[in-house]
Amino acid sequence: MTARPRDEQLSFRPMVREDLPDLHAWLQAPHVAEWWDDASETIDGVEAKYRERTEGEHPPVSPWIMEIEGRPIGFVQWYRVEDEAEWYPGVDIPPNTIALDIAIGDAAYVGQGHGRRLVLEFVHHVLRTTVPECPEVWIDPDPRNERAVRAYRAAGFHDTGIDLPDPEHPGHVRRLMTMSWAGPTFR
Repeated sequence: MTARPRDEQLSFRPMVREDLPDLHAWLQAPHVAEWWDDASETIDGVEAKYRERTEGEHPPVSPWIMEIEGRPIGFVQWYRVEDEAEWYPGVDIPPNTIALDIAIGDAAYVGQGHGRRLVLEFVHHVLRTTVPECPEVWIDPDPRNERAVRAYRAAGFHDTGIDLPDPEHPGHVRRLMTMSWAGPTFR
């Protein structure tokens, strides 16, 4: 009998250099490559870009591995929006706002209801403890990625109706979605 997504044990851990081959494979997977900029990267390119993040040399971006029942199935990275403000032109950024990028890399876990729970649990169990002063969490999927948009809505993100230009793909947009809590912080 297969466990239902809500019954499976989720865990998150900081990405380490030894995870980079998995990251490379996930970025090449068709369901990720369609939406992720690094899909054409060689393993050397992925290692060059993410090695500094895994070793703490690129502190604005913090990459993590998502696991289900101890099996790595994808990754999530978070960063302070004010450190990447050029990606959010014309948008008022509340201080200490965090943004996420996420991908379920293992195709066996796509379309099974895991996305909503992975996002929600990462926000509550990692971000709340790591960045308790954060008033909002942002995510900015391609609005054509209906599966991701549905998962983010189900996790509690609200569609702002703001389309942001995609600097890496002229002519494409990213839809700003936000999650916030009553009161000034997560606390």
